[in-house]
Amino acid sequence: MGKMQEVAMNIHLPKVTTATACKIVRLDRDRFNEAVAAGYLPCVPETIPGRARLFLPDDLLSLWFFRSLMEDGFSREMAGYIACAVAKAARHYPDAPAISYVETYFKGGAAYPAHQVPDYSQWEKDGFTFEGTDIRKVTTFRVSKVRELIAHHTAVETSTFGPED
Repeated sequence: MGKMQEVAMNIHLPKVTTATACKIVRLDRDRFNEAVAAGYLPCVPETIPGRARLFLPDDLLSLWFFRSLMEDGFSREMAGYIACAVAKAARHYPDAPAISYVETYFKGGAAYPAHQVPDYSQWEKDGFTFEGTDIRKVTTFRVSKVRELIAHHTAVETSTFGPED
């Protein structure tokens, strides 16, 4: 077990504000606000005017993947869609070390635990379909490592500055 994984397992991580969340995932706060205002990140915690938006550790997964996908050249809209799908699947399958986003030719895409996605060698077999259609592309996210990184950076940020801005 890695040191960061031990940190994640041995401490209870606090909720953090938007400013701290953006520091943890290395996402520019203005880019975050623009993406939320445009509707590209519908999976972030809701808030009301006058109150801080608070993020749990798993809420940070969507921000981490959003930033990462944009760095890989995805549009904000597509990065947000995929990031939210992957983060939702990661919450639904908390023990899955990896989540795969499966794109198809006709139905868009969806996220699944990586072990549920058939190996590429199966895709060319006669009559093969996954969820009723052909697989176009699979992108796999190592959620377990990202959780470790989030735990580490959250501990650093909150031990230095506290959970509140």
